[in-house]
Amino acid sequence: MQTHKEKIAHRIKIIEGHIKAIAKMIEHDEYCVDIVLQSLAVQKALKNLDMVIIENHMKTCLIDQIRNGESEKATKELLDIYKLN
Repeated sequence: MQTHKEKIAHRIKIIEGHIKAIAKMIEHDEYCVDIVLQSLAVQKALKNLDMVIIENHMKTCLIDQIRNGESEKATKELLDIYKLN
């Protein structure tokens, strides 16, 4: 069974592969729409990666912060993430 870090590392390797594929597509003057579609797929994969990381943060660090009386800090962190979207 994979650890959380191993799952994230695996997702990142897949994303890296897709980015390298985009670079090759550009080098080979492939069809622009195909390149954009590949780029959109990478962006979606990155958003999914963010969600996995945030979910883990909420299940671990966030709960610890609240238990330790740091609810203001926990709230600020989540709002900061939300504002980036």
